Amino acid sequence: MTTVFTNASFISHNEENDIFSVMVVRGKEIVYLGYNTPLCYEDDKSVDLMGGYVIPLINDRVYYDSAHARCSVLKEGEQADFIVIDKNILTQENPQILEVYIKGRKKV
Repeated sequence: MTTVFTNASFISHNEENDIFSVMVVRGKEIVYLGYNTPLCYEDDKSVDLMGGYVIPLINDRVYYDSAHARCSVLKEGEQADFIVIDKNILTQENPQILEVYIKGRKKV
């Protein structure tokens, strides 16, 4: 199953701290990070994250508490576990977790 996540700031945690606006997850892999939905994914399920900020949670390499969060570099094909928060951790403090996704599926 492929899911296109939109309307969010996907914080990549690479050396340049790139922030993307679209993420595509197939199964348990992130297959695309970019600024527009590629044509080949337009008919797939789409989830609007309503302006949240997204941080990858990959193989226990993200550590999050109320004071700070940190992550190693997100690589293509890594497992698609992530959280949606209300603030950009690169510029703002004390973000709150809005949603948690494990293997591309929202957990309640």
